[in-house]
Amino acid sequence: MDLTTGRALPYIVPLLILALILRRNLRARSLKMERLWVYPAILLLATGSAMYSEPPPGLVSLIGFAVALAAGGLIGWYRGRLTRITIDPATHEFTSQASIAGTLLIGVVFALRYGVKMAVTGGAALPFGGRVDVAGITDGLMLLAVGMMSVQRVEMFLRCQKLLSEARDGGGAVA
Repeated sequence: MDLTTGRALPYIVPLLILALILRRNLRARSLKMERLWVYPAILLLATGSAMYSEPPPGLVSLIGFAVALAAGGLIGWYRGRLTRITIDPATHEFTSQASIAGTLLIGVVFALRYGVKMAVTGGAALPFGGRVDVAGITDGLMLLAVGMMSVQRVEMFLRCQKLLSEARDGGGAVA
């Protein structure tokens, strides 16, 4: 990696972005239960419009998409479970804070994404011959993100509902 010729820039920028994401996720921040659906909906619309403009995928791609969506859902559920959510019993305002494990999980997914991107753009050969379907891989990665963000938000929403019910009944304040 040569820093003087600019060849390091494709590696430094993602690392800086990842560092900002990690820093932001480790801080407690306000959480609006009623808005948890917005980001997954936007992500779903963007993914759907990107995939709609391409030719219909084959069976192997559809299986890959299902696996990516399921893997994203599993990661999202796990990350949602690791997020600390608190409620102020008096105001019923929520606060969320990602755990270190959940934040590291995002780092791993981020690194895998760039690893796949580098392998594909580097001309990776398929073991059974043929060409690398770059559009299919990027669609799969988008579906992984859709599954992850959607299931994470559903998990957090359900926990917020439980906390709100308990706070109204005079119970606990952390989930």
